[in-house]
Amino acid sequence: MRRAACACPAPFRSTVGDEELSTVTSLTPQQWQQAHDSTGRVQKFRQTCKLIRKRGLAKELRCQAWPLLLSCYTPDETVAGRQAVNDAAHQELSSLLQQAAAPDAHNNFELSSGGETWEQNVRRIATDVDRTDCGSGTMTAEERSAIDVRLTHILTAYAYCDPVVGYCQGMADILSPFLLVFPHDDALAFMCFAAFMGQIRQNFLEGQPGVHSSVQHIGSLLQHADPKLWRQIEKLDISTGVFAFRMLVCQFRRELTFDDVFSFWEQLWAAEQLAHCQLKEHCIAALLRLNRKRILRLRSPEDFIQFVNQDIIPLDGPATIKAAYKLWKQTGSKQKK
Repeated sequence: MRRAACACPAPFRSTVGDEELSTVTSLTPQQWQQAHDSTGRVQKFRQTCKLIRKRGLAKELRCQAWPLLLSCYTPDETVAGRQAVNDAAHQELSSLLQQAAAPDAHNNFELSSGGETWEQNVRRIATDVDRTDCGSGTMTAEERSAIDVRLTHILTAYAYCDPVVGYCQGMADILSPFLLVFPHDDALAFMCFAAFMGQIRQNFLEGQPGVHSSVQHIGSLLQHADPKLWRQIEKLDISTGVFAFRMLVCQFRRELTFDDVFSFWEQLWAAEQLAHCQLKEHCIAALLRLNRKRILRLRSPEDFIQFVNQDIIPLDGPATIKAAYKLWKQTGSKQKK
């Protein structure tokens, strides 16, 4: 039976909500429009990514910008080209759902799943959908039911198209923000979710090789940038990375409020576009460095785990991204990309 990866509990309340971020500090629709030419191509992609890394996006721009930041679109794609990508995404999702509903779906799935049954995946999806946090305390029962249907459809399609991974606990929490960015388009939500999963897929494979590799990289970053802090982490006997597991699997959903996840992810993706590599491990290393004074005063592994589970929540997203990007610039020529 496939192991459960991680459940992301309901986040803490935010002191700076999504609306405030959108109207005060984010990239504006006017700035977004100015970055495009008359055909829709993004002429100032790096400059635009720099602005998004520092400030995030206005809420209404996310449905246009997230596919670009996740490389579903290329910067030189025209409006017509993006529409062709969207059309292909609609066809793919429709085809996957039809295949998953076919009488022989379980046979096709189990040929590649390594012994996991299709029914096990379907049950796990149903269980997780019921408890997935979608961020709105004012959602009606009818609205919540509609969200649950969308979650189920997209997670079913993803599990069927990638039977080696299938569905693992935690994926529903990663998907839910995409449903709010694309409230009327499951195909684009699926496209962007699948692209994001492509970056972190190895975290969900049997044995979680992606997590173990990331923990080693975090250690390498800290040994280079902050040897004293790393020695303290080793002294506390937590260098195995149990502290990083939840952040890597749930992509900081537990450490951020639901509203702040949107701006954190898009700022991270923009930074990764600029760096041409993933910076999720840099974020964790940077988060530890931002809290180094407190960590250096800790005396036991239990103190550290309590610190990670409670004291850093909710984390300061913009400060973490800024520190992670600075860490990459300091270590990028000497660390793996």
